[in-house]
Amino acid sequence: LEERMKNTVAEGNVHAKTGTLAGVSSLSGYVSARNGNLITFAIMMQNFVEKISVARRFQDKICELLANYH
Repeated sequence: LEERMKNTVAEGNVHAKTGTLAGVSSLSGYVSARNGNLITFAIMMQNFVEKISVARRFQDKICELLANYH
């Protein structure tokens, strides 16, 4: 995740593990939310037709939304 979520509220607040297989991408971990709570999450995506980078951007956006939760 070192190169992901740069310059967003999620940067430094997401602690997660990635997983990738052919046609599958996942991200699981926890987010330190704006309100101080820890939010646990698991995102699993499969059978997507776009490039893996599109799936990762979608995962990153979800993490940003969670980090911004108040």
